Amino acid sequence: MDRSTPGTDRPIVVLARLVILLILCAGNNRGACAEETARWQAALAGMPLPAPAPLLNRENVVCVILEAFRSNDLVRAMIVLPGVLNDFYLIHRDQPKLNLRASNVLEAVIALTNATELRATFQAPFLLLHLAEDRLQPRFVIQDPASLRRLESEHHLPHLLYCDAHWGRLQPDLRVSLRRKFRPEAQSTDAWHFERHNLAGWGLSDWEVLVAVSLASATSFRVEKQAILFQARAR
Repeated sequence: MDRSTPGTDRPIVVLARLVILLILCAGNNRGACAEETARWQAALAGMPLPAPAPLLNRENVVCVILEAFRSNDLVRAMIVLPGVLNDFYLIHRDQPKLNLRASNVLEAVIALTNATELRATFQAPFLLLHLAEDRLQPRFVIQDPASLRRLESEHHLPHLLYCDAHWGRLQPDLRVSLRRKFRPEAQSTDAWHFERHNLAGWGLSDWEVLVAVSLASATSFRVEKQAILFQARAR
């Protein structure tokens, strides 16, 4: 059972992005969609990058924007999906430098969407940075509904920040903070094919933490009575 819960002409670039987003809203409530887009973009615009801001390139941009992500009322997590990392670190690692300039997270995201194949999709409460082939919906199985209700109501991790983190780093944090068993074990060979985790979040429920981890690592998970089981899956 699956459940889905750069440049000097920057104002013109932003306007172009908004027009595209409005087109994508056709058939839905265009006014509500435009308002939501403006809100999450405003939230990101209020997150400054370190001063002096570094030139952004494939090897540093993910960590820079995740570390700059701040608590706000709308976008409670930023998740970089595996396709982006494969594109930046493997496919285009020998390409010319991007050398992008940005003073805040929104400018960085817009610059990336103009210079690379990266896309930004807001699925409340997550902002997903992804490529076209990435799966944007989590995959999970609920075997114990009572556990699901507790996960949805509890908040044990007020802040998440992981950049290029393997399961061996996340699993102990999840096990201790959420007070549950997590499989596979931190150093298990069953986790060797998990994608690296790249995400930042504030104020997520325990359930939202599980979904964010699943999206970041291209894994599925199963909620059991005594444990949470994560498994690798094809993107």
